[in-house]
Amino acid sequence: MQVAASIFKAYDIRGVVPSTLNEAVAEGLGKAFGAAALAEGQSTVAVGRDGRLSGPALSAALIRGLVAAGVRVIDVGVCTTPMLYFAAHTLCASGIQITGSHNPKDYNGFKMVMGGRAFMARRSRPCAAPWRSKAGS
Repeated sequence: MQVAASIFKAYDIRGVVPSTLNEAVAEGLGKAFGAAALAEGQSTVAVGRDGRLSGPALSAALIRGLVAAGVRVIDVGVCTTPMLYFAAHTLCASGIQITGSHNPKDYNGFKMVMGGRAFMARRSRPCAAPWRSKAGS
């Protein structure tokens, strides 16, 4: 699986569904984020999504990847980003919100927090290499 470098923004991962962001990318992100979370001692990740039509499929794929990595998932369901951050602060310490934010309807993305801190997407670009070898198999 090829992951477009253009989806990695300063503070999130964002792309056009399904051309640059799809279920395979979401599952790969779940595996990579889950592995990084476990390495930091985080065993539970909260997942939420906004109301975009691509949200349910991306959420299911993300959760598949997180579970495959060995992480326990709290599926918050449809919620705002602040609600997901609240869940990640009170129920666990890490979370991923699937949201297109202010972008057009064909966009979606992932905002992440790990161990109570913002997870910088640009710093996570090295995670793209494992996606090609693990998520594509």
